[in-house]
Amino acid sequence: MSRADLLAAVQAEERGDLEAAVAAYANVLEQQPDCVEALSNLGAICVRAGQPEEALNFYTQALSHQPGFRPARLNLARTLAQLGRPDEADMHYRQALAQEASPALQVERLQQLVTAGRLQQACAEAETACASSPEEAGLWQVVGNARLYQNQPEAAEAAYRRALEIEGSARARANLAMTLLAQGRFDEAWPYYEARHDSSLLAHDAVRFTEYPWPRWQGEALAGKRILLMGEQGLGDQIQFARFIEPLAASGAHVELVCRAGLRCLLGSAPGLQACHAEAPMAEHFDYWSPLLSLPLHLDDKNPLRTWQYPYLQADAGKRQHWRKQLAEWAGQKKKIGVAWRGAAGNASNRMRSIATEEILELPRRLGAQAMFFSLQKDDASSGELDQLCRGGIIPLGDMQQDFSDTAALACELDLIIAVDTSVAHAAGALGCSLHILLAPGLEWRWGKPGSPHSELYPSARLHWKDSAEGSWNPLLSKLCEELARVWAQNSSA
Repeated sequence: MSRADLLAAVQAEERGDLEAAVAAYANVLEQQPDCVEALSNLGAICVRAGQPEEALNFYTQALSHQPGFRPARLNLARTLAQLGRPDEADMHYRQALAQEASPALQVERLQQLVTAGRLQQACAEAETACASSPEEAGLWQVVGNARLYQNQPEAAEAAYRRALEIEGSARARANLAMTLLAQGRFDEAWPYYEARHDSSLLAHDAVRFTEYPWPRWQGEALAGKRILLMGEQGLGDQIQFARFIEPLAASGAHVELVCRAGLRCLLGSAPGLQACHAEAPMAEHFDYWSPLLSLPLHLDDKNPLRTWQYPYLQADAGKRQHWRKQLAEWAGQKKKIGVAWRGAAGNASNRMRSIATEEILELPRRLGAQAMFFSLQKDDASSGELDQLCRGGIIPLGDMQQDFSDTAALACELDLIIAVDTSVAHAAGALGCSLHILLAPGLEWRWGKPGSPHSELYPSARLHWKDSAEGSWNPLLSKLCEELARVWAQNSSA
C-alpha cells in the first residue's frame, strides 16, 4: 500500500465525499489489512453516518493490530460514551491518559462521567485535579457542572466564577448564566446567557444564526414596528419562551416567529403572533430581529416563568375531535393517560432526565386495570422496544403524530399526561393539560426549587422529584402510582 492511497481516502473524507472515502479506505485495507489509520477513519465515518455500533468494530480492529494507536483509543472511548457504556468508555479514557497525560483529555473524561450521571465520582476527581492544577479552567467547569446537577447551584457558581477568572471563556459565561437562573437571579443571568452565541464555542455547544438584513433588537421601542423572532435550541425552549410574544405584541409591535417546522402549527396559536414560519422570510421587511431566548434580556419583566395568559397555546379543534373519537374507541371508560419518558438524545443531561423503558412500564403494571396508557414519544423506537411497550401495556402512537399540532390535540383529549422534562411536558403545560412531571433535581432551572410540587411555569402541572440525579426512578414511580390510585379511589367513592 502506498501512502498516496491513504492520503486520497483522507482527502475524500475531508471534502465530505463519504462514499468515495469508504471505497478508498476499503481499497487500502485490501492491500494492507492491518492499516490502523484506515480502520480508525472508517470507524469515524460510521459515527458520522449514525452507525456507532459498527464504528466500535473498526476501532477494536485497529487496536488489535496496534494497541498504542491513540486516535482509535480516543474514538472508541467517545463512541462507547455516546452509546451509554460509561464503564468501558472510562477504561479507554484512562488508557489513553496513561499513554499521554493531557489536561484537556482529563477534562473530557470527567465531563463524560458527568454526562453519564456519575456525579459524585466526577466531582470528587475533578476537585482533586483542581487542587493539583488550580489554573486549569476546564477542571473548574467540570466541578461546576457536577455541582449544578447535584442541586448545589451556589457551589457551582463559585466553580464557574473561578473558571471565568482563569480564562474568561464563553463557555464559563454561559455556564454561569445557568447557575444564576437556577437561583432565580434572572437580572444577573441574562447578560451572561448571551454567551451562547459566541463564535468561540464548539459547534455542538453554540447557537448559530445567519446574517440577516435587519438590525438586532436591543430593547428599542416597538410600537408600530415589525420584529422577527428566531426560535433556537430545543423544542421545549421554543415552547416555553413563546410566552414572551404577547408582551411584545402588547407594546404595539407586529410580531412574527421562525421556529422548527414541527412546531409551526402549534406555536402559530401564541397570543399576539401574526405569522409563524419554518424559514426566515428574507424578502420581507422587518425593523428588527431577535433570538427568542434573548427577549427577557431587553424586557422590563425578566422572569422567564412569568405567564401573561394561561394557557397560551391552543390545539387544533378538528384534530382534537379526531383524537376524542379514537381514544374513546380504544379506552372506553378507562382513564386515558399519555406518557413521555425520555428526551432528545443530544441534550447533555438526557441520560439523567430520562427513564428506561423497563422502568416506565411500572405504570401500566400498577394502574393498568383502571387506565389505558399511550406513548407520546415521537423518536424512533426499535421494533424490539415497540413490542416491549405493547406487551407491557403502553400503546405507541409516535407514528400517528406528524408534528406538534397532532401531539397537542392528542394531549388535550387525554385525562392525564405523565412526562419527564421534555418537549412533550412543555407542550402539555402550555396547553393547560393535566400534567405530572417527573424530575431529577439540579438538571434544569426552569422548574423552580427542587422538592416543590407546584410549577410557576405551568400552573396545571404537578411536579414529582427524585432524591438526586443519580439512581433509579422506580421509587418515584411507585409513589406516583400510589398517589394516583388513592386519588382515583377517592373520586370514585365521592
